[in-house]
Amino acid sequence: MNKLKLFFKPYSAIFFLTNWKIGVILFIISFILPSVGFFGLIAIIFTILFAELIGLREEYLKYGFYLYNSLLVGMGVGYFFDISFSTLFLTIILSIITFLFSFSLNKFFSWFYVPILSLPFAITSMIFYLASLKYTNLLSNILNRIPLIDFKTNIAFLDYYFKSLGTILFLPYVNAGIVIALILFVVSRIMFFMSIVGFTIGVMIHYIFVPYYEALSSIYNFNFILISIALGGIFLIPHPKNYLLALIGVVISVVFIDAMQVFFNIYSLPVYTLPFNIIVISFLILLYWVGYKYYNHHIKATPEESLNYYLSKIFRFGGDEIKIHLPFSGDWYVYQGFNGKWTHKGKWKYAYDFVIKKNGKTYQNDGLFLEDYFAFGKPVLSPVNGYVVAKRDDLVDNFIGEVDRINNWGNYIIIKSDYGYFVEISHLMQNSINVNVGDYVKVGDIIGKCGNSGYSPEPHIHIQVQKYGVLGSETIPFKFVDFIKNNVLYYYDLPNEGDYIEASIVDKSMKLRVNFILDDEYVYLDAKNNKKIKFIVKMNENGEFYFSDELGNELYFYLDEKLFYFYDYKGGESYLKELFKLMPKLPLINKNIKYYDVLPLEFRYSLYKLIIMQLIISFNYRLFLKKDEYEKKALTIKSKYGEVDFSFYEKGFKRIKTTKFDLRRVDDEKNNT
Repeated sequence: MNKLKLFFKPYSAIFFLTNWKIGVILFIISFILPSVGFFGLIAIIFTILFAELIGLREEYLKYGFYLYNSLLVGMGVGYFFDISFSTLFLTIILSIITFLFSFSLNKFFSWFYVPILSLPFAITSMIFYLASLKYTNLLSNILNRIPLIDFKTNIAFLDYYFKSLGTILFLPYVNAGIVIALILFVVSRIMFFMSIVGFTIGVMIHYIFVPYYEALSSIYNFNFILISIALGGIFLIPHPKNYLLALIGVVISVVFIDAMQVFFNIYSLPVYTLPFNIIVISFLILLYWVGYKYYNHHIKATPEESLNYYLSKIFRFGGDEIKIHLPFSGDWYVYQGFNGKWTHKGKWKYAYDFVIKKNGKTYQNDGLFLEDYFAFGKPVLSPVNGYVVAKRDDLVDNFIGEVDRINNWGNYIIIKSDYGYFVEISHLMQNSINVNVGDYVKVGDIIGKCGNSGYSPEPHIHIQVQKYGVLGSETIPFKFVDFIKNNVLYYYDLPNEGDYIEASIVDKSMKLRVNFILDDEYVYLDAKNNKKIKFIVKMNENGEFYFSDELGNELYFYLDEKLFYFYDYKGGESYLKELFKLMPKLPLINKNIKYYDVLPLEFRYSLYKLIIMQLIISFNYRLFLKKDEYEKKALTIKSKYGEVDFSFYEKGFKRIKTTKFDLRRVDDEKNNT
């Protein structure tokens, strides 16, 4: 079955898709022009055979581009020439050449972090076309380009739009284009939308320079469609700015195609997809290296899935911003935040100051002595995992009312996190730092005590994230992993100045309850529907753990230091899908607390609403931000969707309850053993 999928995937990969079933449909319609379908088939077969001959691992082939470039070359041969022994032999040779180019170009382009697209096909096709001018024994297919089935809509614009879609598969026929358009619409409304917009803008811009019919009927208009889809939803996250960039790419390609057409006509060469390749690759190189915000680093099966992943990452997990833990335990008060009133200015504006405040004061008695201050001497914890790269703790703590203007930072420690950024904590107590340079520290380790050294008017903790591991380095933005305010747990956020916040404390017993391991099995009885089901813990090829049921639905989860959460679901309506809604996150802390989460779109809307909302949200991301309230009470998570209960003695979910069902844990033979 895997070999069969491998065979059909290149057909769908031509349109940036990964579903092999779509590949089956495209394979079938390729035989609308039999020679195109036949030589495409031959190219795939002999490319796979060559790859196996040289021992190339199947992992290389599954990505598609090693095969779909050869497929396109085979289809190109079938479009220009009829079936004969010489064209068959030529197709085999060209498919191997294309595979060699694909492998080599991919290794080269990977240095620039950009895809090779169909560039190997474009290069090989030029070689093939030039060589064919000398091969007089090849049978031309010009007179035989009559499809088995074809019809027209008699609406010129629609007919040429469909023909342009079909031309991508060397099938410039309305019926082929209609099938492809339907596939795009069913799979991705964003891709369908961008295909229409790209084609329309390209034709209208071209019409400025040439007669309308010439602009509409150009055989290279498919480049507009490919550029629009690639930049508007595949390699960039669907967003109005990226839609604009895609259209700029289309506009540029108008002149680019005409220029290349004039030049290539000198040598009687077709332009093929070269404009699409050059423009998209140029855009991607530029956008990647400038650190473009909406560059798609995690390409999913469709633009909608990429957008859902991107927005979930932002609104559920704080995006790509740096996240650190609070450097203390217990209750503290935010004295100063980013760009604060007093000292957090200029290149040092991204910093936080914390004190302990009780009954409106940070001290007891008259506050004349350091020991009067609640924060003085309190433990300071490591906010990250990493190595200590610098420290100082020989400076005396200032008397109240005095500051050290020479050694502004006072006693400090700088930690290089495992992710490469640096965290500095300042104004520590003299001789309190209990780690040395070169030591590795983990989140929550005690590394020192709160003091009053340096430019510090009273004992407090100063923390900042900075670019370099030197004192006084420029600061950079960050967020705190979590904090509690007014009995609400906030994730990946920043408290405001004047907020009283509390650091969460991990509940190790709760963590053990969700420490699921491979092949764990959990059996439940649906008390409402009298149905027995089983969840099994499995792992995919990427090392990701998930729950699977009898129907093959997959619910992916992750266990962090103080948080268990679900992050992906693959399948249809099921108990596992409902479980995601019931408990998208589980705080592993020993406190009854409220918290909020943002469910992905497929958990909020019916199929028809989802189809509409996926496109609408690409224009306004804030529509994605719909928070649901959850409440943790002892061993129960409650929400408007239902509740999930945990056992005091056993690992796993004890009860999963909604208005539709009531799953109760039962023992099976495996669990009994």
